[in-house]
Amino acid sequence: MNNPYLNHVSKTLKEEFNVDVVEDILLVRKDRVILYGESNLSEDNILYVITGTLQLIGLAEASSIQLTDLLKRFEYNNAYADVAGKTDYYGYVYGELFSIRPQTSVTFPILAEQQRVWITVSRFVVDANPALSAYFITNVSDVMDAEEQNYAKSHRDSLTGLFNKYTLDFHYGKRYKNENFHVMYLDIDNFKEVNDHDGHVAGDQCLIAFSNILKSYSNDHKHFYRNGGDEFVGLLFDTEDHVREMAEGILSQVRQIQSPISNTRMTVSMGIVQADMRQDVIRKADMLLYKAKRMGKNQYIYEIEKTRQHEEA
Repeated sequence: MNNPYLNHVSKTLKEEFNVDVVEDILLVRKDRVILYGESNLSEDNILYVITGTLQLIGLAEASSIQLTDLLKRFEYNNAYADVAGKTDYYGYVYGELFSIRPQTSVTFPILAEQQRVWITVSRFVVDANPALSAYFITNVSDVMDAEEQNYAKSHRDSLTGLFNKYTLDFHYGKRYKNENFHVMYLDIDNFKEVNDHDGHVAGDQCLIAFSNILKSYSNDHKHFYRNGGDEFVGLLFDTEDHVREMAEGILSQVRQIQSPISNTRMTVSMGIVQADMRQDVIRKADMLLYKAKRMGKNQYIYEIEKTRQHEEA
């Protein structure tokens, strides 16, 4: 120990309080295991325990662990992967764990003994010998369980469980360049009359039934969003034939929804735009939606939006 303050404090603590500055203070945390490994960041890199125990993060007691053993236990079922997309979220975690930066930190859940554990893996290159890196793996489940709930609530509509407008804007900005990008804008026909006549409880039941139909067409990257009231938006990545088939299926299934009070059947109108550019695609799908309503409702209108380069070709 070359630090004079550390030497003095270490001596004082030992003599006056019988406390070891390293064992009793620096290494005392009960939620963290400290390890070291080579800085080459290969997938078969082995981390060796310095202090703590792997049992702190739900794993069996061992003197070492491969970094990829943590990734093999990666738990995809969490709100962050739900919003980002499971593949993208895993890719982000992988990228942080194997980053060439001298210092990194990433938090993610793993499955340990059929129980989910949130861990933070922090790494820094050892200045005294850059060939080595130190790892701090901390169990942060208490904090992250609560944070995850708040994160999920901020990204989903409380009534229908669909993603909300905030998440729509986020996904739109990330995915509009993906192949076969479509925006589908949906509005339940005459919903205000049903809501006013039969009451908000009946209206909410119809919205939930409608949302369940949309959920049946969703997957890891293809989602529907409640944009407000009885308006919904879908960001879709399928061929024209598949999107048209989906629209026909939604039309057919929505006709089976009935108000629990008046037994009025629901219908929906849709505007669909296929585009390979970001600007105003949602607005253009909205305009097609209202064109469908003016033409009699209970139908969809599909258009392909081409960039100037495609038109010239």
